[in-house]
Amino acid sequence: LISFRSVGTFARALDCSSSVRQPSLHMSAAAASRDITLFHAMDTLHKNVYDISKAISALVPQGGPVLCRDEMEEWSASEANLFEEALEKYGKDFTDIQQDFLPWKSLTSIIEYYYMWKTTDRYV
Repeated sequence: LISFRSVGTFARALDCSSSVRQPSLHMSAAAASRDITLFHAMDTLHKNVYDISKAISALVPQGGPVLCRDEMEEWSASEANLFEEALEKYGKDFTDIQQDFLPWKSLTSIIEYYYMWKTTDRYV
């Protein structure tokens, strides 16, 4: 799994949109250590009949490494701030949060983000 996390960190370093959101190698490595990378690694291993070299080759094809993102990486800092402001105002009424603060986000995305956000140090 260390190899898969390394590929995830490498993919984030090459991805321009990730480097804006994850400006340091430390932050990229932290993002690569989250569940989405682990789940993708297990899925890739399974699809490649648990042959590690085949699985790693599948993660790093000719065009560059495969990048998997979770909701924490898909949201901008301003969207995260809006979410926290909305949560303070409405609590866990995700429908109102979506309607009044984040209409461009799906309800699923907001709920997924909430549960990931709860695991961060911003959740008090």
